[in-house]
Parts: sequence; structure tokens; C-alpha cells
Amino acid sequence: MTKSRIDTDFNLNTMVGYLIRVSQQVHYSLWNAASDVGNLTSPQFAVLHALSHDHPLDQTALGERASLDRTTLAEIVTRLSKRGLVARTRDTEDGRRNLVTITDEGREVHDTAAVGAYDINERFLYAVAPEDREVLVRVLGQIIATHRENPNLP
Repeated sequence: MTKSRIDTDFNLNTMVGYLIRVSQQVHYSLWNAASDVGNLTSPQFAVLHALSHDHPLDQTALGERASLDRTTLAEIVTRLSKRGLVARTRDTEDGRRNLVTITDEGREVHDTAAVGAYDINERFLYAVAPEDREVLVRVLGQIIATHRENPNLP
């Protein structure tokens, strides 16, 4: 069986992975330039945002909700805990698990940062029409869900 030849002379601006990476760089720049996100990184905000809607959460569930791997999540929880924004306790029903809760100070920081995060999102999507935003969010959601459910797709 012979492989079909792939044309290697393509425009990077037609490659979705490239566009997603460059888009992430733009978002990262917007986030880092923002002064109204509570001195949080985007992943730290994702953790506080997840906890602001449901807590306490064990670290596995929190990692899934914030889309973070265990090691990254543990580092973020440690940093947020040192700032007094989250509290980590042992699960009384299963001593092997840590439960993470947002503190009152964490909720205040989250609520301020949420306004900033929304503003960043609006600036990031400034040139995109509302109906195209819905399509973009739906399509990205489909891609993410498909690859989470089937990580070994060809």
C-alpha cells in the first residue's frame, strides 16, 4: 500500500492548529497586559472560576473542570493557597483525597477578575460577528469533546 503524497507547500494560515496557537498567543498577550484580572494567570482564573460555581471539589474533579493536568493543578492550588484564595483540606470520607474550596478572599478576587476576563474575551473577539462567535465556540467545543472522548483518533 502506498501513501498518497501530501502537498507540503501549503499556507500556514489555512492550518487550524497554527491558527489556534497564534490565537492563544494573542489571548495570552491580552491577558498579561490586563490590570483587572486580580494578578491571576488564565489557568489560575480557570481554577477559581470552577470553584466559584461548585465547591469543595477534589483535585481530580477540579482538574477536569479547569482542563488542567494533575501536576499543573497541584502547583496552581499551592500558589492560590499561599495567597489565601483557596483552602485545601483532606476529605474526611477518603483521606487520600484533597478537597479544594474557594475562600471569601478568593471569591472577591474571582469576581473582580471575572469582569476582566469577560473584557479580554470581548477584545479578543472584537472583529467577530455575534453569529460567528456562536459558530466558533460550537466548533471548538466539538473538536475538544471529540478528542477528549477519543484521544487515540488517527
